[in-house]
Amino acid sequence: MNLTKLVQTYVLNQNVGSPIFISDIMHYIEQFVDDQNVCQQIRKNVNVILMRMVKDGNYLKRFGTGVYYRDDTDQSEEIRIDCIELINRTYIEDKRGNIFGYLTGTAFLHKLGLIEKPPCEIIIATNAKRNGNIEATDMEFKLVNPPTIVTRENYHYLQILDLIKNDLINGNNLQYSIALTHFMNKYQLKEAKLVALAVDFYSQKVVLKAAEFISNKVYLENQKDEIIITLDTMKQKELYEND
Repeated sequence: MNLTKLVQTYVLNQNVGSPIFISDIMHYIEQFVDDQNVCQQIRKNVNVILMRMVKDGNYLKRFGTGVYYRDDTDQSEEIRIDCIELINRTYIEDKRGNIFGYLTGTAFLHKLGLIEKPPCEIIIATNAKRNGNIEATDMEFKLVNPPTIVTRENYHYLQILDLIKNDLINGNNLQYSIALTHFMNKYQLKEAKLVALAVDFYSQKVVLKAAEFISNKVYLENQKDEIIITLDTMKQKELYEND
């Protein structure tokens, strides 16, 4: 195994400006190594190889601790790191598909198409710890604590419940209901799970609003035996009669 060649191959396969994390390089190299003890020494060597590549000034630049990015020697203009991808990979989802954060607030409204103008500040609810290097980017973003640990299984539900909690758009607005309905259908979200998460991690007001949203007749496509949960009874109730 030629470690230098492996590192070079990984770097050259990344897009220009795309952030390169040492953890991702190690994940790539681990497929060629069986002994985990060897991996510890390899990581130290990878650091040396990367710094040498940066010093050579060919196609790699260092952004901060553990973070690099591809350069392009053919470009006359200075290449900068892709800040959007960097923030997404640091606080929302890594390259291996692990979810640990999500867009919330007006950034999520913009993604849903409910507001036209992109927000001045991106708000991210995340499990990830703050990183001083990332916060040095020229993008305005804010990190907030999620109501519970963010996972691939719950983050879409939490995005909806955050909107309901913050009441950024009137919950009775038809466009708002249609957009959230489409979002739930697109990701095959379950109404009972939405309200269950509201009960576990949000206030009574949010639970009631979530139940009210579910009871709206907007959410009808192919849905017949939907369930709502109320704080008063916590009993299951059919929303729609059988055809």
